[in-house]
Amino acid sequence: MKKFIAIAGNIGSGKTNLAKKLANHFGWEYFQEPFEENPYLEKYYQDMGKWAFKCEVFFLGRRLQDHLQIIESNLPTVQDRCIYEGAEVFVKNLYQNRLLDEADWQTYNNLYKAIKKTLTPPELIIYAKSSTDRCIKNITKRNRNVEFHLNNTYISDLNHLYEEWSRDFKDCPIIIANGDQNDFKYNEKDFLKLAEKIKKSL
Repeated sequence: MKKFIAIAGNIGSGKTNLAKKLANHFGWEYFQEPFEENPYLEKYYQDMGKWAFKCEVFFLGRRLQDHLQIIESNLPTVQDRCIYEGAEVFVKNLYQNRLLDEADWQTYNNLYKAIKKTLTPPELIIYAKSSTDRCIKNITKRNRNVEFHLNNTYISDLNHLYEEWSRDFKDCPIIIANGDQNDFKYNEKDFLKLAEKIKKSL
């Protein structure tokens, strides 16, 4: 059976490190998040209200492209951030904070819902759950220029929506990987326990 798992999580949650480590552990293909390829991202972080729609439509299109490529491939794959959380967490947060107006929200959401109906979901999503303080600490530590303007309120709002999303999402099972209670990067016991849980779920 085709193996396809996606790693979801907030900015700075440890999602990417976990995705890479799981791909290496299982010997699976790794699909990285395409944030560096987004031509609007730097402008978006400088002025979210102005660039939100273009930035998020780019991500939607690229994540759709990646999702379809993964499904069409015979290779087992770990994907770093899935199409669902982009729409149902990040874009929803923009709308709720009035950084995306009603017309743009409806246009985006209608497009996303139409796309979602056509997709075969992953077999499993791993939600890399981390507190706002831990996310901010990791963001500061990695010191990416485009993330300079991110603050506690923005990350906290996303975390709140991630909690709702992980509870309500029904397209495939979700396993919570709690980064506040475990050290998946440096503690091999914590990581192997999660890997075994994933293996049993699949």
